[in-house]
Amino acid sequence: MGLMQKRLIPLIALFAVTFAAVQGAEKSREQQRKQPDWSAVPYAFDGWQGLDTSFDPVYGRDPADLSLLRVYTKGNQVPVIVYAGFYSDLATILEVHTPELCYPAQGWAILPVAPPSGGAFRGQPITAREIKAERLGSSRLVTWWYNAGSRPFETRIRYVYAMLMMSVLTGRTDGSLVRIESPIDAGGEAAAQARIEDFRKSFLPMLEKALP
Repeated sequence: MGLMQKRLIPLIALFAVTFAAVQGAEKSREQQRKQPDWSAVPYAFDGWQGLDTSFDPVYGRDPADLSLLRVYTKGNQVPVIVYAGFYSDLATILEVHTPELCYPAQGWAILPVAPPSGGAFRGQPITAREIKAERLGSSRLVTWWYNAGSRPFETRIRYVYAMLMMSVLTGRTDGSLVRIESPIDAGGEAAAQARIEDFRKSFLPMLEKALP
């Protein structure tokens, strides 16, 4: 066997291993591609009654592959609006689809407020973001976070490398944006916050079942 042939053997072996790894990753991605089951989130639970609604132009176009958007009310309280958008490739929307950008783009002024207690999602603590949005004399409290696969996080920057690692190890690139908001009425921000927290306690366990 010539010297050139001996040198080529390790390169060929390396190519074969790399090709097999890529093929395996692609197969893993196909196996991991799942879709949410919104039927796991009922229209009525714990005193809350929900109705489907259309995507509000305040947010522009809905970029999600699949989404849930409902208005829930409890007794005579001001409603809570919940949006859960599922993306097969979460990284493609993180740059542009965030309430911090969407609200101002539609003419809303936004003010940061104290971070809420986000609860937990699949055993991981949620560090949610929250803003107060105002326009034409009306205001609402908006809280949101992202899930990379099944891991919650609040900003694109903090977990961008973790997302890449998740993609390499599991083949998953999917994720979701969860946004919960409620108008601010005479009860003020404290009442709106309490309303959102009350809703979230019942909603999160069902969301865990709905998202892949």
